[in-house]
Amino acid sequence: MGLRSLIVDQIVDQIVDLIVDLIVDLIASAKRWQRLAQDLPATTTARTALLTICLVAGFSGLSAFAAGSWVATAPALRVSMAERESLSAPLLPPASVRAGEIHSVIWRFEAPPGATLKGRLCQADTCVAVATMRGRSRALAGLPATQPLRFHFSLDHPQQQAVVVRGIQLIVNYL
Repeated sequence: MGLRSLIVDQIVDQIVDLIVDLIVDLIASAKRWQRLAQDLPATTTARTALLTICLVAGFSGLSAFAAGSWVATAPALRVSMAERESLSAPLLPPASVRAGEIHSVIWRFEAPPGATLKGRLCQADTCVAVATMRGRSRALAGLPATQPLRFHFSLDHPQQQAVVVRGIQLIVNYL
């Protein structure tokens, strides 16, 4: 991978992180505005205006995108067989996540140049194919955001040398 590709990947990662942070902050702000509006006297025009803004901006569009997110990492994983999967350590939500359903997942990991892997991201028996080292999917939408996920990797070709997968990271956006 060339220097230009690494720089582009770093910029894309930073932009994705900023967007996720912005969305979480916007949702929190909308909730604060809603609480403020509820404290105003019921007859005021200000209350009506603030509640309308909260409903339209905060709780229709933004909360449908993500009510929260959590990030988990797993240690490096040695993948040595094509016919048997190697499983990552469980990627667990923090204890503060007590409810919610997965809306989308974003993943990334690193494999040596030229390595070809088959990968899946799974929760129990439900999995989504992981075809690239970076990606996003809504295929796990509706599953509990409180349950662990795991990456399953195997070599794509039987005669390939063992591969170490590093930098395993997952972001779970949930409602």
